[in-house]
Amino acid sequence: MRRLILLLFLLCPLWLCAQRQLSYQLQVQANPEKKAFLVTGHLRFATSTPATDTVTIVMSRGQGHPRLQLEGRNASMDTSTNESGDIVYRWRFSRPLPEGTVLRFSYTLDRGAAPAFQFYIDSSFCMAGGYGSAWYPQVMTRAADGTDNAIRGSGTIRVTAPAGFTPVMAASRMSSAGSTAVGQTTEFRYDQPDIFSLYIGHYTRQEYQGKYLFYTYSLSKSVNGSQLSRQAAMVLDYLTTLFGPLTIPNFSIIEFPDAVSERTGIGGASVLGGVVMPTGALHEFNYALFGHEIGHQWWGNKILSKGSSGADMLSEGMAQYGSLQVVSHFDSAHAIYYRKTGYAGYLRDQSGLGYLKNVAAGNDEPLSALTGGNGHTLGDSKGFLALELLSNVVGKPVFHKAMQTIGNKYSRDGLSWDQFLQEIATAHGSSLRWFYQQWFERTGAPAWEQQWQQQGNHLQLTITQKDSLYQLPLEVLVTYKDGHQSMENISIVARSETFQLPVNSAVASVQVDPYFKVLHWEDSLARIAYAQAKPGRVLRLRMDGKDDEAISLAHSYLKEGIAHDTAGVEFSLLYQLGRITSTQNKPAEALDYYQRALQCASRVPELLAYTYFRIAQIAAGQHNTTLMQWAGRNAIIADEANQKMDGMAVKVALLEN
Repeated sequence: MRRLILLLFLLCPLWLCAQRQLSYQLQVQANPEKKAFLVTGHLRFATSTPATDTVTIVMSRGQGHPRLQLEGRNASMDTSTNESGDIVYRWRFSRPLPEGTVLRFSYTLDRGAAPAFQFYIDSSFCMAGGYGSAWYPQVMTRAADGTDNAIRGSGTIRVTAPAGFTPVMAASRMSSAGSTAVGQTTEFRYDQPDIFSLYIGHYTRQEYQGKYLFYTYSLSKSVNGSQLSRQAAMVLDYLTTLFGPLTIPNFSIIEFPDAVSERTGIGGASVLGGVVMPTGALHEFNYALFGHEIGHQWWGNKILSKGSSGADMLSEGMAQYGSLQVVSHFDSAHAIYYRKTGYAGYLRDQSGLGYLKNVAAGNDEPLSALTGGNGHTLGDSKGFLALELLSNVVGKPVFHKAMQTIGNKYSRDGLSWDQFLQEIATAHGSSLRWFYQQWFERTGAPAWEQQWQQQGNHLQLTITQKDSLYQLPLEVLVTYKDGHQSMENISIVARSETFQLPVNSAVASVQVDPYFKVLHWEDSLARIAYAQAKPGRVLRLRMDGKDDEAISLAHSYLKEGIAHDTAGVEFSLLYQLGRITSTQNKPAEALDYYQRALQCASRVPELLAYTYFRIAQIAAGQHNTTLMQWAGRNAIIADEANQKMDGMAVKVALLEN
């Protein structure tokens, strides 16, 4: 699935409660057909040090003026607007309240259909994601580093929707609460604190009973919910052996429409007790995708990060590490591609090549201090490979035992990056400071040159590091002229080192790190990365939400011309312009960019199938059957030429139907 997968629910760390026992009694009256979404109710919590003199609550703007009222106490109150456009209510008490003082608030919000980062409603579907939109009042807390974020709450949510619509909320206990004149009411009880996310659509539920009870809520008949649940259950069970047990009342796979995915840029998400996926991602089970999203059940849900340092590595990086373990276990033959150039059907830039392309485009930060979109961009490319190498250095059993210890010790009070690193070093039994400094606290990746010559029964191998010095455990694959192979293990620490390796016949070739277990500047990858630097800069701006800047930069590159363009740079720039204008709901402009891209002499195989498919999507929206069928056929042909990396046959069939 080549689309931007925003793990919306984990874009920033969730800080632990400065207020205790946050409980909601919340009622939602939703009618997608009328684009109506009304929220009422009350919340209560007990104050806790240090937040006993100020209370901050955030709530979305809606139709008219929302009401949020503190009951039974006097306090001064002011409002402001945050970066998301939500209203920030701040109450200040004349003197600090005694710790444990219970505060109660009532509220009414006529949310309506105004779009937000994770709020969407049309005539047949509604999505209200709590991490991207404060569709209900969210009590905030401040971490030691001064960062504010929402507190998880428990309680009861009653959702009333018209007949035929089914509301879905993961990680809750669901029951029917009867019917009224305006529709059917469903009650969701949250015993385990969560940030609430609600989905409403014409759902069909299928379930699977394994170690955990799995539900699949599907909108389209083509989705095999039983099979999805079985495979997801296998992934969850396997990750449990690595990361430890979970406490989940049920696990839900929730479908949402591809059209909503295209419009919002959301390609999938993880919530406590479930994953949310667009239709196109559910027709074929993808181990990398589901491994990542299910990995978030631990990293970002069970185990919350404390502080900003390393926060993205404790969510994105570790979820992606779990994803790689899933691929290595269930689809081991393709694990090397995941590490090196990307896993089929998943975001290809979440790989070693993806990281190198970012560096070539001028985007790099230390993994312990990722900012903004780099939590995904770098955490899901360099980050998971650094963690994989760390697990190999300390040994997989030791590393996973440390992960289980972390789950037992820190699921209540949260985990800092320093605590994470210390737990691994403790399990290892010696200092890992050298590893942390070279992989987590500085930018870049190793690069080396190699020379070898055979001297009888010995192979003399010289490795010279080009840039920053690294201490690296490396594999050396020796291939002999008669076809057989042998593997040797070495460790380099200096600028240049020479090794004498035993051999038993005439040597044909020598490969250092043949399976790309160490992220490095391999020559073939470096050529691709630097060739794609210009489109990479445009993509970076697009991912940061700076569409106008991205468009301007792309046009400046096109205007100056691309000399000796053998790497599909012009093609990639036009493709990115098509993606941006498409999300801006400018289909005619997007179509022009895609068609111009197809006229380029040099095209990128990894993007070609999707270029045709994007044209087919636009044509379908314009009811241009001839163009849709032409583009769909070519999308399938291009995909077959690229080893069916994007599963276009299924996507095109779904579009045409």
